[in-house]
Amino acid sequence: MHQRQAWRAVTVWAGLVVLGGLLVGCQPAPPRGESGAAATGGTEILWDRYGVPHIFAPDHPQLFKAYGYAQMEAHAELLIRLYAQARGRAAEFYGPQYLASDRWVRTNGLPDTAVQWARGQSADFAPLIEAFTAGLNQWATEHRADLSASAQAVLPLTPVDVYAHGLRVIHYDWIVSPSRLEGRLRRWEDAVHGSNEWAVAASRSATGHALLMSNSHLQWGDIHTYFEVQLTAPGVTSYGAVWVGFPVLRQCFTEYVGWTQTTNNPAESDLYGIVEKDGGYVLDGTVRPFETHTEMLKVRQADGTLTEEPLVIRRTAHGPIVAERRGMPIAMRVAALDRPKMFEQFWRMGLAKTYAEWDAAMRMHQLPLFNTAYADRDGHIAYVYNATLWKHATGDYRFWQGVVPGDSSALIGTEIVPYDEIPKVVDPPTGWVQNSNDMPWTSVYPMMLEPSTFAAGFAAPQGITQRAQRGIRILSGLPGKITFEHIRAGKLDTHVETADQFVDDLVKAARAQGTTRARQAADVLARWDRQSESDSVGMLLFFKFMQAAGSSMDDIGGVAVPTDDRRPLDTPRGFRNPAKAVALLDRVAGEVLQDYGTLEVAWGDVLRFRRGGTDVPGNGAPSSLGAIRTINVSAFKDGKVEAVSGDTFFAVIEFSTPQRGEVLLNYGNWSKAGSAHIGDQLPLASRKQMRPMWRARADIEANLESRTRLD
Repeated sequence: MHQRQAWRAVTVWAGLVVLGGLLVGCQPAPPRGESGAAATGGTEILWDRYGVPHIFAPDHPQLFKAYGYAQMEAHAELLIRLYAQARGRAAEFYGPQYLASDRWVRTNGLPDTAVQWARGQSADFAPLIEAFTAGLNQWATEHRADLSASAQAVLPLTPVDVYAHGLRVIHYDWIVSPSRLEGRLRRWEDAVHGSNEWAVAASRSATGHALLMSNSHLQWGDIHTYFEVQLTAPGVTSYGAVWVGFPVLRQCFTEYVGWTQTTNNPAESDLYGIVEKDGGYVLDGTVRPFETHTEMLKVRQADGTLTEEPLVIRRTAHGPIVAERRGMPIAMRVAALDRPKMFEQFWRMGLAKTYAEWDAAMRMHQLPLFNTAYADRDGHIAYVYNATLWKHATGDYRFWQGVVPGDSSALIGTEIVPYDEIPKVVDPPTGWVQNSNDMPWTSVYPMMLEPSTFAAGFAAPQGITQRAQRGIRILSGLPGKITFEHIRAGKLDTHVETADQFVDDLVKAARAQGTTRARQAADVLARWDRQSESDSVGMLLFFKFMQAAGSSMDDIGGVAVPTDDRRPLDTPRGFRNPAKAVALLDRVAGEVLQDYGTLEVAWGDVLRFRRGGTDVPGNGAPSSLGAIRTINVSAFKDGKVEAVSGDTFFAVIEFSTPQRGEVLLNYGNWSKAGSAHIGDQLPLASRKQMRPMWRARADIEANLESRTRLD
C-alpha cells in the first residue's frame, strides 16, 4: 500500500476504533489498596510547582487519556510537529526545512508500518492508546485557538501517529538515523547517545533496600525532549519520564520495581551493497526487479502555497534503498519491525510487582534495544543488554556494522536472536551493576560475561567508555554498605576520569621539556582539582587540550598504554609521543591566554546553562572526558559554551517503604512558549541540587501549582 492509500485507509479504520475503543475491556484492574490509589470522583491532574503532572485516575483508559491531555498542556506544538514528521508530511505543514526528514520517513515506509502496528495490538492494550489519543485531541479541541496554524492543520491526531512516532524515535533515530547511516557508510565509529545507570542490591545497601540511579544523556530538545510525570490508578503507581509523544514511561519507578536504560549499539540494522544488472539487482545469481513506486511530497512555501517533490522509492528483498556509494545502491534491513507491541511491553513492565513479573514482560521481546538496569523492593537487581538483532551464521560485530554483500540471500536475516540468548546479569556477587553505554561485558567488575559465548552482533568485545570507567571506580571504591547519599554524590560527581589518565604525564613532560608558557600551563593543571565544578580552574585548559588532541589522540601520536576493558581502573595511560603532547599544550595555552588574558579561568565562567531567560554557571564535562555529571557543549562563542546535551532527566531511588527519591529534569518540564517551566530547574542544576520526588498526595498538594479535572 502506498503512502496516500495507507493514510486514507487508516483514517476510516482509526475513526471506527475511536468510537468504540474506550468501550473495549482493558486488562482487569488489580484491587485497590496500593499507596496513592486514585481518588474517587473522576480524574485529576495535579501540577506541582515545577510543572510536573501527577495524574490520579479511577481506571486505566482514563489514566491514558489524562496523560495525553497533560502532554499537550506542556508540549502541544512540539508534540504535534513530531507527529507530523512521523507521518512523513512535516514539510507539507511546516515548510521545506523538513523535506529531508519526510524523505527518510517515507523511504523507510514508516506510515505503512505504523498502520500494521496499530492493527497488531492486543485487545487489552489497543484501547489504552485510543484513550491517550483521545486526550491529545480533547486538549487540542479545547485550546485550538492557542495553536499555530501549522499545528492546527495537522489535527486530528490518530493512534497511528502514536505508533509512527514510536517507530521513528526507536527504529529510525536510535537504531539508525540519517547521520548514523552516513557514519557507517564512511566506516566511522557510531556516535551513540549517552547515559549512565547503576543498581545496588539490598545486600550492599546500608538500609537493606535496593538503590537505582537513572541518568539519561540526550539532546536538550526536539525529538528527545523528556516529559516527567506520575501515573496513579488501580494497579499503577508509576513515576518517571519518557520522550514527548510516547504514551508509556521508559524510565519508570513504581512502589515495587524500577528500571532505567542507556543506549546500546547492537547490529540491528544491516546494510547491503546491491549489485545492479539489466535494470534490476542480483540475488543468488538471478536478476530480480526492484520494487519501485513514486510518492509525491507536498512542501509548504513561505507564501502558504504547496509545491510537490517526487520521491522515487526502490526496494529489494533486503529492504529499501537508502543511499548510494561508489555507484552502488545501499539497501537497509531493520530488525523487529514486525514486533508491534513495544509500548505494551513498557506498560506491562510498569505493572510488575516482582522480578519474575518484570522478567515476563521483558520476555515479550518487543523492544529492540537499550541496556537496562533494574532494581526492586525485594532487593533484587539486574542488567539486561536488550536487543532484537538478526541471527546470522557468519560475520563478527565489525562485519555487520559495515556494508555487507547484497548478492547472497544467505546474509539476509530472517530470525531474531531469542531473549534467553542475550547478555544479562541477575543479582551478581558484587552487589551492583552499572552501564554507561559500554559493552555488556563491563556491566560488572570484575567481568562476569564472556563475549565469545554470545552472538557476534550484540557488541564488540572491547568498548568501555570513560564514564563507565568512572562509574566502576566510584562503585568499587564505596564502603561495604552503600547509602542513598553515596549514589546521589556519585550521580553529581564532576570528576574528570581522563584527567587521571593523562594529566600527571602531561605535567611531567611539560615541566621537563616545555616552553615557559607550557610550564605555566602545567602548573595550572597540577593545581587543578580535576573536577568540572563551576569554580574549577584548569578544566578549561584540559578541555581544550583534549578537544585538540582528538578522540584517539592521533594528533599527539596516540596513547602509551591503550584501553583494556579488563583493566578499567589503570588504562589507558600516558602519551606515545610526549613531545607532541607538550607542543599541543603550549599551543592551547596560547589560545586561552589570547581569549581570556589568563590561564586561570573558572569553568562556570565559560560553561553556561541557558534556557528561556535563564543563564547560570554550568558544571560537568563532555561524555568523552568521563564525568558522570555529563554536559556536552556547543561551539565557543564570545569565549563561552553552553550545554546542548548530556544530563536530561535523572533520579536516585531507594526502594524503601515509603519510597525515597530525588530527581531533576535539567532544562525543565515544559516547552510551551512563555511557560515558567522552561529552564526553571537550571538554577538547581547549577548548584548541583536535586528535587524531592513527590509521590504522596499530601506532598503534592503542599507543592501544588494548579489542578485540572477531566470528565
